[in-house]
Amino acid sequence: MDIRQYRKQIQTVMLIEATIGIFLLLGVLLFWGGVCSDSFLSCLQGKPLTAGNFLLFAAVRPFVLTPLNLLTLMAGRTFGPVVGTFLSSIGGLFACLVVYLIAKQVGKILIRPWLSNNLPQTLRFLRSQDWKVVLATRLIPFLPFDLLTFGYGLLDLRFRYVMIFTFLGSLPEIYIFTTLADPKATFFEASFITVSVMAVLLLPGFAIEYHFRTKGSGMWIRFKAMMYEIYHELRRNNEIIKRQLHDPDKIPVLLLYGFFSSRRSLLVLEKLLSERGYQLISFNLGGLLEIFFTRSITDTAEFIDQKIKRQVGRHNISRIHIVAHSKGGLVALWWLLRLGGDRYCKKLITLGTPFRGTFLTWLALATPLGFIFRDMWQMRPGSQFLKELHESPIPSDVQIYTIYSNRDKVARGDNGIFHVSPPQPNVIAVPMHNMTHFQFLYRRQVGDMLAQLLGSPYLPEVVKGWQEDEDSAA
Repeated sequence: MDIRQYRKQIQTVMLIEATIGIFLLLGVLLFWGGVCSDSFLSCLQGKPLTAGNFLLFAAVRPFVLTPLNLLTLMAGRTFGPVVGTFLSSIGGLFACLVVYLIAKQVGKILIRPWLSNNLPQTLRFLRSQDWKVVLATRLIPFLPFDLLTFGYGLLDLRFRYVMIFTFLGSLPEIYIFTTLADPKATFFEASFITVSVMAVLLLPGFAIEYHFRTKGSGMWIRFKAMMYEIYHELRRNNEIIKRQLHDPDKIPVLLLYGFFSSRRSLLVLEKLLSERGYQLISFNLGGLLEIFFTRSITDTAEFIDQKIKRQVGRHNISRIHIVAHSKGGLVALWWLLRLGGDRYCKKLITLGTPFRGTFLTWLALATPLGFIFRDMWQMRPGSQFLKELHESPIPSDVQIYTIYSNRDKVARGDNGIFHVSPPQPNVIAVPMHNMTHFQFLYRRQVGDMLAQLLGSPYLPEVVKGWQEDEDSAA
């Protein structure tokens, strides 16, 4: 993507975020202006407030971007430290419930499938030690209450532990703030009681952790496994491990992964295809930390072009096939149609590729991620990149298969089909509606379908069912 397009992306992101910020600020001011008559300060100065009204405000508080501690000050001023602490804790649980349930649905679609494919040990650590994670993070002062709750929901930490240890872990900080708002109480008194409560909460936790550690399943042991996994991804992802000797009688299959994924996400797919006799190639596509694929699509296509030419020259390869997941399909198709890749590749199979873009890019562009990731701009619906891709002429001797699914939340239904006008017989849409976006990477049924579309890994054979002569495609 050239610098002009990047400047336009930055300007658009700034406009989106400024607009959202203004509307949110106006909403907060209007809400609390209506509740407190004059301003939020009037509520802190002891305006009469019933317990029922306070709990109602506590439930809607996250949606008007008000920190829990401000509401806790209001409770301490109105009800005193003890009652104020109790009401603030109950109100915090109401808000936690709502935010957790929303985040759980978001995580089910976007976060947990990605973690299970790229950092499974990390996900296993967080899920197995969830109550300790919740308690430890809640006891750290001034960490954003609602942001933590959203994280718990994204990771699908067990609901009962989130609620129980949110209540317990939030008590010390809440008590300090309710006491600070009470003119009769002293800060020393609040601090002493808070430290005592924290000790009561932490000591049983340390005892339980020691018990599980002796059995080899403690938090520290699993944490080390998680850190090793992250270290492995950071240190080893750029290494090309040669698992197979090149077989000149086979057509190599290049595997490309999708946005914010790493080569780790291809492990199961590699196994499925290796079991079926295919010779496989994969490259580190770079991006964030040189691991997670966030590079520009066009830049990556040029990188792939250099890599493939080097492999062709080194091993005297006549041609290759490509299997690409998600954003990797856009990279492969751009290389194939715009960079002369049809000289080497006669068959491309995409899995869940958003050929019409995906609405999820707008969510990223509405956040600071839009300033960093250029590919977000390219994958948005109606982008200049996608228009140029669809206008590209398609060689008649190239087969393009687009596997798509109605259950794919990233490239749902027709969005996963490469539409050409007029239709061409060598561009074929293949439905697999029982797959989600990330299931394309590990379901055995997908391996069977890929084997059917790729045909025999050996050159002389004819692909049965699709009536494609591999030799004539060379």
